[in-house]
Amino acid sequence: MDSGARRIEDPGWDEIPGPTLGQDDADSSTAWLGDLLASLEHDPEQSWNAFQGLEAIDPESRLQIVAELLKARGGDGLTRLLLLLGESRDEDTRAAIGRATAEASPDAAPTFAIATTGDSPSRRVIRSLVTAVDGEGSGAIVVSTERQGVVSSAAFLCDVRKGILDVLGVAEADHEAESDLYEQFAELSSGQCVEDAPELALGLLSGSLLLSGRSTPPAVRPWLDAMLGAGFHSGSFLATKPEWASAPIDQAVLAERSWNVLEECPGWVDGSPLTFELAQEISLRERRAAADPARDSGAYRYLFERRLIHRLELYRRMLLWMAFFWDAAGDDELSLSAGILAGQLADEQYAVPAHPFAVALTTRSLHEAQRLLGTAADPRSS
Repeated sequence: MDSGARRIEDPGWDEIPGPTLGQDDADSSTAWLGDLLASLEHDPEQSWNAFQGLEAIDPESRLQIVAELLKARGGDGLTRLLLLLGESRDEDTRAAIGRATAEASPDAAPTFAIATTGDSPSRRVIRSLVTAVDGEGSGAIVVSTERQGVVSSAAFLCDVRKGILDVLGVAEADHEAESDLYEQFAELSSGQCVEDAPELALGLLSGSLLLSGRSTPPAVRPWLDAMLGAGFHSGSFLATKPEWASAPIDQAVLAERSWNVLEECPGWVDGSPLTFELAQEISLRERRAAADPARDSGAYRYLFERRLIHRLELYRRMLLWMAFFWDAAGDDELSLSAGILAGQLADEQYAVPAHPFAVALTTRSLHEAQRLLGTAADPRSS
């Protein structure tokens, strides 16, 4: 990844509807804003929903809503939303948030400015590692920092749905202890890792912290404070690339990109009992012939409607993580493929069993299940 820090325009971790486009009725607008604040208070993670919705409406309406949000009082959810709006793709929106940040006193409004990390000569990132995510969206981010001659390292276990799950750290680490920590997670990722890309590590760590929110394990915050400073908060993300935006793409090209991504992520298969049931039916009916999307279209559709459609958001987040991962690794084609597919899965019109990614994922899952029928890996064997 190039040294120039790219900040997020649309992090894209959650797919969220916003206010109705073209909404002119003042009462409806007020009601929507009230519902939004209540939703944020109840579930701070809805900040992603609101952010993406606000990004989709016209600039004038967005600025009016932002002005109302800045007057409102709220908790963690509102603070997160303001954080995200401070990184909006719209310059005027960013400027409005910036002015409010500069003018607000601690007693008048929530604090949502993001302190920079690693700029102080007393604390600097000296090493980092990010693993690929496995088939359930789990990955690890390992960071080492040096402060006043003391090296600390911590490995953060992350999940693309739940954020930071755990931390394993060593303070005042000698070289051997630090190396052991890195080697452990490189091995867990089956060798797929990106080292010494601090922008990637801190960006994904920040996004994961936003996802876990108040559910972040108590042990995590002290390590973040000690290693990256108390100013490290959720909200400083990596930037999606314009070419990742969902645009009409030939189905054959999408199919090729889907297979290329899945071939690099061998653990991305659905191993549910339902998949094994369908794989067994196909094997018995077709005399062990491999599952085929044309011949076995009914099984493909059934698996999608009963199982995969409920996991598309998981795969979208996994694809987004890998798009950043491959971008940092310098693999532009894989990064582009993952980014495009992540963008498409965010759009409901592509949530169909015939989408090339769904077809490729189903095919790989059924083939793998056929191979493992009757073995200890068959989830029905127990």
